[in-house]
Amino acid sequence: MQTFFVLDFDGVLFNSAFEAYSVANKATKGKPEYRQRISYEEFLVFRGVVTDAWHYNRLYHREHAVPLDEVRRLKPIEADWAFAKDFFEARRVMMEDPQWPKVMSPYDFFFLMRPLLLRCPDRFAILSTRNLKSIHETLTFHGIDNVQVFGQEDIRRLGSKYAIALDQHWLDRGKYIVIYVDDMSSHLEPFDGQIHLPLHADWGYDKATLASLSANQIFAIINSLLSITEKDA
Repeated sequence: MQTFFVLDFDGVLFNSAFEAYSVANKATKGKPEYRQRISYEEFLVFRGVVTDAWHYNRLYHREHAVPLDEVRRLKPIEADWAFAKDFFEARRVMMEDPQWPKVMSPYDFFFLMRPLLLRCPDRFAILSTRNLKSIHETLTFHGIDNVQVFGQEDIRRLGSKYAIALDQHWLDRGKYIVIYVDDMSSHLEPFDGQIHLPLHADWGYDKATLASLSANQIFAIINSLLSITEKDA
C-alpha cells in the first residue's frame, strides 16, 4: 500500500482569516443591509464554523444573522447566494494585484512541509473548503504548482470532504495508508475509523484538545512515514 497525505489549506498550511475578513469587508462596504463595523476578533470566532463563503452573510447581514451554533444547520437562501457572488467578485478584484497572496501568512507547518511537497507532489493532496483559484494562486506564489487540489467547487459538486475522499478512492481498503491533517475537528470526525491517521492540528481556527498535535509533531509523523515508504519503494 502507498502512503498518501491529505492536507487542509486554511488553518493548516495558511492563515487566511485576515484575507477572508478583508474580502468580506470589501464586499459589504457601504451597503446598508450589512453591518459595517465587525471586529476581526468577532470574525475569527465566526470563521470557526464557516465551510462556505455564503455563511458569512449570516454574520454581516442585519436581517439574516443567526447565532453561531445554528450556522452549520442552515440551508442557503437567495440572499446567501447573492452575498457569495459579491464575496467572490471582491476577491477576484483583490486577486488582480500580483502581491495578493501576501495577505495570507503561511504557518510554520507550511515551511516544514514545503520541501516534501516539492520532492513528492504525487504523495499529497490538498482538501479545502476554499475556492480552487485562490488556492492555486497562493501555492504558485510560494513555488508549489503540481500538488493536486480539491476545493469548494468539488465540495459543492460532491457534498463534503468525505465525499471527495470516497470519489478519489482514498478510503479503498488495501489501496492507501491515508494520513489526513485538519485544524477543524468537525472535518475530521467523518474520517474516524475510515483512514489510518486523522490528525488534528493544534493551530488554526479550532480549539485544541488533548489529542491535538503540534506542527513539529505532525511533520515528524509525515516525514518518517514518507521516508519509510520511499525506502521500501
